[in-house]
Amino acid sequence: MLASCAAVWEECLAVEYLADTAMYSSSNTIKTDTAKPYERISDFYAGKSVFITGGTGFLGKVLIERLLSTCTDIGSIYVLIRGKGGMNLEQRLQQMTDVPLFDKLKSLKPNTIKKIIPIEGDVTKPDLAIRTSDEQKLIDNVSVVIHSAATVSFADTFSDAMKINYEGTKKVVALGKKMKNLESFVYISTAFANADRLTIDEVVYPRLRKEEEVYSFIDIYGDDAEAKEKFLCGSPNSYSMSKLLSENYLQENRGGIKTIIVRPSIVTPMIGEPLPGWCDSWVAATALFSDVARGLTKAIYGHRDVVCDMIPVDYTCNLTIVAAARGNQSNDILVYNSCSSSSNPITWKRGSDLFLEESLKYGKYEMKPRKVHVSMSPLVVKFMTFTLQTVPSVFADFLLRLKGETPKYLKMQKRPVILRDIISKFTMTSSYIKSDNSLKLIATLDEKDKVLFPCDPRTISWLKYMPVFYRGVQKHLLKSKQ
Repeated sequence: MLASCAAVWEECLAVEYLADTAMYSSSNTIKTDTAKPYERISDFYAGKSVFITGGTGFLGKVLIERLLSTCTDIGSIYVLIRGKGGMNLEQRLQQMTDVPLFDKLKSLKPNTIKKIIPIEGDVTKPDLAIRTSDEQKLIDNVSVVIHSAATVSFADTFSDAMKINYEGTKKVVALGKKMKNLESFVYISTAFANADRLTIDEVVYPRLRKEEEVYSFIDIYGDDAEAKEKFLCGSPNSYSMSKLLSENYLQENRGGIKTIIVRPSIVTPMIGEPLPGWCDSWVAATALFSDVARGLTKAIYGHRDVVCDMIPVDYTCNLTIVAAARGNQSNDILVYNSCSSSSNPITWKRGSDLFLEESLKYGKYEMKPRKVHVSMSPLVVKFMTFTLQTVPSVFADFLLRLKGETPKYLKMQKRPVILRDIISKFTMTSSYIKSDNSLKLIATLDEKDKVLFPCDPRTISWLKYMPVFYRGVQKHLLKSKQ
């Protein structure tokens, strides 16, 4: 089976795949009018206001910073923020911007940050729980909507994934339809909404389950793991299925809204401006590579040739900004995959090895790390985990007890093992995620905009990026002072 999957993937790298259904027509590509004078991306946003959901998240923060830094004449950026921990809107906004990501912007353009206007609301509440006066403000002023609010945890319940990702999208679409000057509606989905496929094109694929089927399942089975695995029809988790349902809802209910879907793969720390390596979230590859480098993970499910499709967060945000400005030229729903597997692939094995090299160079680890062992056999992975992780941890804890210290190493093994198992479906199978539309979109930019909004995965040097990736995790997530 593995050889078959590898062969398919290699063939995909060599030839152009046709859409696998008649419904995926060539109209789902960007159309440009060469007779029109070139409009800079920043000129498109000049004087226009943007409404962003999910602005307090990892990708959302970078998106806001990039808009403010690159589109200096932008109007206002309205950000949907829900109350949390007893903090008011202003405190939540300050918490959002009081991170190193915004330091350069505050230093060079201190007044620009004032363009961020918080809107109190919640995607899980009726009508987004937005005040009538705030809703009218959005209806009158917003030209671009970027909906990125989502729960991205693979471990979330089916009910939560549907409530936030699916129902939340329906509410944001309803609000968008009321906006008087809306030019672009961008939905941040995920390339893994279609993780049941080996080849993922830039099209909206048919849903695996209907909305009513999903809610009927939740009512009967709740979050029963065994029943859910059968119900998902090959989709890896409820997160992926809820995102696919959201895409289908947009396709069928967007009305006259010019709609764009941006699908990032595994989002990783920044590669470029303003702060290479910045991150504030443990996501899939970030957590796994870090666990390997810290000596906490020494065996994973998979094969050394399985591709890890990852993309720096600023590349996804830049593509989103460009797509909102350029993609509104078509009445068709447009899909842009922000990914690397089809144009600049790197394997899980290679990525973890490069990460490990940095760890050994700086000597920052909990237990002596080694190159990760990969196997498709559960028996082999569990045996390697026991011999290379569990036994050394028990022995290290025994030595700590002899010294009168609190044992810690065996406890440290629990989270990495859970993570390894959760993402095993991604480390065991390569998906060839096409990016033709994205590359065509990038090709419409002039050299200045290509520099200002880098988003072409072919320009990434993994050999140069992985040290940046490693140092970013050390500094911003592990809070290392080295």
